[in-house]
Amino acid sequence: MITDFVLDDRPQVATLLNVTVIKKGDSYTPRIKLWKKDKKKAGDTPISQMMPDTGATRAVKALVDTGDVHENFWKVINFLQACAGLSTPGDLHQLVTGDEAQLAQLLTGQDRTMVLGAVRSAIGGGLTEADIRLISNRKEQLQRFERLLTDPEYFQQAESLATTRGAEAVWQAFFEENQWIFGYGLNLIACQSIDDGKLERITTGANIFGGAGKRIDAIMRSKGLISSMLFCEIKTHETELLARIPYRSGVYQASKELGGGVAQVQKTVNKAQQLISRQFLDRIYEDDGTPIDVGLSTTRPRQVVVIGSLQEFIQNGAVNPEKLSSFELYRTSIQDVEIITFDELYQRACFIVEDR
Repeated sequence: MITDFVLDDRPQVATLLNVTVIKKGDSYTPRIKLWKKDKKKAGDTPISQMMPDTGATRAVKALVDTGDVHENFWKVINFLQACAGLSTPGDLHQLVTGDEAQLAQLLTGQDRTMVLGAVRSAIGGGLTEADIRLISNRKEQLQRFERLLTDPEYFQQAESLATTRGAEAVWQAFFEENQWIFGYGLNLIACQSIDDGKLERITTGANIFGGAGKRIDAIMRSKGLISSMLFCEIKTHETELLARIPYRSGVYQASKELGGGVAQVQKTVNKAQQLISRQFLDRIYEDDGTPIDVGLSTTRPRQVVVIGSLQEFIQNGAVNPEKLSSFELYRTSIQDVEIITFDELYQRACFIVEDR
């Protein structure tokens, strides 16, 4: 905040106005000091001069503090500004001291072009209305993601409204609507759906590679001159990561669902690779056999299992180190398959949107 204003600046003396904003209850009131600074001396030294009548050096009253009379001081200022026909210099400004909610309130009802221009001036660059809509939508989807993770009633409501029953269907629908979470959230490599369609696809039997079998929750391709493939199995945030009963003291094995998800994505990729390498090296097809102009690299496709939450390892407010280490050792030992929890995916999405 700017607190010192130069009213006049001369070679040896500057006339200054200092404003201190004091919080009093729910309001802020300004305190004013008017003073002359001796520029020949270092620091904030008021000017002094020789008085001819006494021959003694003493400070001239070059500093006036209105702190004790600030209310009457501003009454005079307000009175002068309210006088009809009296022109007072300067424009109206507003002191903003709150958070983004208060800033949003200030902008409510303003002309969209003016608001957009103000934002551009503040942050620079060619920000467009489409950019603002995109950012706003992603922030809303982040809030929805968080509620699905943390609010059981909200999740049950979403499950009851889903066209396909089951907790996995809720997440499937959410990620279908928000493919950008996968697009930047997995190793920060930009990805998209295979052909701008759904994430869930049939990959063996009658399939996208042959035209008309085994479903995968998400099959995507990276963005580039030649696309690499990504296969993903999506479980739920409540799916257990580890078996409840330790295999040995301090040793926990992967849960049936986690082990099954890893095996499932591995088997799907294996079958798809065999089919592609045998029949169609680098092209995919619509269900009716129409070829799609997408070049694919099928060398070691990336494989991802989204499952569970690290919250599983929190007990009595602290992390259970035996469970966490068992999980980390397991997932880092699985070759070619990335295991990511829903809360980790949420944090990556936050990084994309909020850079935090």
